[in-house]
Amino acid sequence: MIITRINVNTESIEYEEITKDSKYFLLGARALSSKIIHDEVPPECNPLGEKNKLIIASGLLTGSPFPSSARTSIGAKSPLTRGIKEANVGGRGSMMLARHGIRALVLDGISSNLKLIVINQDGIKLETASEYKGFGNYNLHSKLYDKYGKKIGIYSIGPAGEHLMRNASVAANDMEGYPSRHAARGGLGSVMGSKGIKAVIIVPIKNSKVKIHDLKEFRAVSKPFAKELASSKEIFSIFGTPLMMNGMSGLQGLPTKNFRMGSYKDVDKISGEKLHELIMKRGGKNRLACSPTCVIKCSNLIVDENGNHVTSSFEYETITLNGSNLMINDLDKLAKIDHLCDDIGIDTIEFGCTVGVAMDVGNVKWGNAEKVFEILEEIRKNSKIGKLYSNGVLHIGKELNAKRVPQVKGQGISAYDPRVMKAMSVTFATSPMGADHTAGAAIAGRVGRQGKDYGELNENKGKFELSYELQIYTAVLDSMGCCYFIGPSHENMKLIASAINAMYDLNLTREDIIGIGKQVIRNELEFNEKAGISQELNDVPNFFREEASEPSGLKFTFLKDELKNFWKKLDD
Repeated sequence: MIITRINVNTESIEYEEITKDSKYFLLGARALSSKIIHDEVPPECNPLGEKNKLIIASGLLTGSPFPSSARTSIGAKSPLTRGIKEANVGGRGSMMLARHGIRALVLDGISSNLKLIVINQDGIKLETASEYKGFGNYNLHSKLYDKYGKKIGIYSIGPAGEHLMRNASVAANDMEGYPSRHAARGGLGSVMGSKGIKAVIIVPIKNSKVKIHDLKEFRAVSKPFAKELASSKEIFSIFGTPLMMNGMSGLQGLPTKNFRMGSYKDVDKISGEKLHELIMKRGGKNRLACSPTCVIKCSNLIVDENGNHVTSSFEYETITLNGSNLMINDLDKLAKIDHLCDDIGIDTIEFGCTVGVAMDVGNVKWGNAEKVFEILEEIRKNSKIGKLYSNGVLHIGKELNAKRVPQVKGQGISAYDPRVMKAMSVTFATSPMGADHTAGAAIAGRVGRQGKDYGELNENKGKFELSYELQIYTAVLDSMGCCYFIGPSHENMKLIASAINAMYDLNLTREDIIGIGKQVIRNELEFNEKAGISQELNDVPNFFREEASEPSGLKFTFLKDELKNFWKKLDD
């Protein structure tokens, strides 16, 4: 496998082989991107300047038949948090990169000329993308299929990325061909825009360059695990992540009306069950894989009343932050919001938080979906209003002098009320990534290891330990290229070790694998400290401490000193 470094200004391309003696040998995806950023990006640099780097990386297990192992990590210094950032995404691209023998693309420098990076059987080249300037992701992908073939993998930016908006995402095409998968959090689309890269196109290669030392032993590990996942996650295959809507409202932890409440009276109208009914009635699809080797298949495809595609990968977090959080109770309107966000190229979570603040101060009426559509079109046009709503929740909070801004380290809090979901709140407060649920998703029922008591969901007991374990195990899964739905657990770290040993001819233990996750976190914390994102910022906004969530009556009660010292046990 190789690391490919591309200077977008000079268009020079360098190749670095990863050998067993390389410092990058056992680094993939998040571990690799965080290592390169830690070592090579000046922590205080301008995130949209020439010294920042954008890394697009596949995992250590990507290219293998290990279940749900073909996700991409995209990393850079974030223009939103101004700290280190990794956002991972499904889609076609990661498997294709791995098959080409590419562990990572590292984009260096800046360019004002819009370009494409094309990877095919003959190598890598840069082409002009001037004809695609201003294109939304849907139109762009359609044109790229016409030119390069229907089977290509694509990473791209929409207008928001071109405009260097700090909430811009990187889109990846899904298995059905739509630009529905997004490395959305942290504004990394604007970093790609600063590099002048409109899209990376990967043409399929005939013979994979991925090598597995002992395929028989590898399959002995991966095949039973794939079967177990397909069986145990069956309900997610049917309903997808929107299944969580009713459950979270019942647990009183569903962000509602800019996090004023934890239950939504109209949740039945935007629930996973209601969405499933709509999909089946109109001829949409469920049970879709987000990427090659996915066995959980929790993605969906939404069509309108005439059977026309509206959006895909319509997730719980999108429905929550733009639904109950904004008091919008119509799935068709929420699907349109998702489509527009995907086309323009912005994070639906950050956008929902942003509009929630605007509604909270009276700039937009609660539940006014038509106004939300107008705001999204203003973002597309790069207007003054568009800039107000496309640079993150912290930005609009400052501009509107808002008192209730749900963010940590500059990133909007996702679809879990921190006062109720206690372990998730610890992840929000302490993750190097800002308020990112995927960094250690302590959803209901999730534990770090079987048989261990982490206390009740809405009590403080055991939540520091649970968040700590989940963040480390998730860093491991991210580094393998794996979806965290396969389970960030102590038990699965041993299974990962067995797969890595069979693939790379090694003899790693579970503790060795856990050590990869710990080192990822160390690198990220060290970078952030130098960037001015210190452990003093490990906290949630005061209104979560001062206001009780209704109807639970709960407040955020973890001590600031405890949060500040959360990561001290890393080196114990």
